[in-house]
Amino acid sequence: MKFTVSPNVFEIFPELQIAVAVFKGIDNSKAVPKIAELLRSEEMFCRSIFSELKVSEHPNIQNWRKAYTKFGAGSHYRSSVEALTKRVSKGESLPSINNLVDIYNLVSLKHLLPVGGEDLKKIKGDLTLTFATGEEKFHAIYAEENDPPLKGEIVYVDDNKDVLCRRFNWREAEKSKITEETTKAIIYIEGIPPVNAIETKEAAQDLAAYVEKFCGGSAELFLVNKNFPIFNFTK
Repeated sequence: MKFTVSPNVFEIFPELQIAVAVFKGIDNSKAVPKIAELLRSEEMFCRSIFSELKVSEHPNIQNWRKAYTKFGAGSHYRSSVEALTKRVSKGESLPSINNLVDIYNLVSLKHLLPVGGEDLKKIKGDLTLTFATGEEKFHAIYAEENDPPLKGEIVYVDDNKDVLCRRFNWREAEKSKITEETTKAIIYIEGIPPVNAIETKEAAQDLAAYVEKFCGGSAELFLVNKNFPIFNFTK
């Protein structure tokens, strides 16, 4: 299987770094209370950071607002990390979805980076981050109707022309969502300036450590950027 970021994405975002973790043989079926404890702790730390700072003013969130505007997504769309952080900063606790999703939400809050992922078994062919043509298919999580991306959106798409996530990290698809039955997954952590490759890789290393500790299995880590836009791995 191949993961590719299209060259035209790097034309707009030349310093984009995506740390990708591929997990195999994981057990996502049984709730692990320790994950919830860690998530609550990270939520408390997040609230302390934003007690005197607006979420939108943090460099790691402000940069995604600018990025969305840059590829024409519209000022009212928000990155996944901003949506997550705003929710927590208002005093809400994130609901438990399953171990893997809870872990990547934990890592997203801890590093203030967008984190998203897919069940590898549900992806057809290769996975590409590219600009949408407007002809792809997309069903958001829990949505029944097709809501195709607009031409020019940056999307993750498979060989079946199914969009797995719209607007970089804005909304994930029902098709490839991670569930309790997931045993193989691909998770990506996106970094744009001021976030650098080291910070993005550190977040991926944290993610891998948590998953291997609480879900077992094995992890492979890759870093994708304009110099290394493609990697191959065994599904």
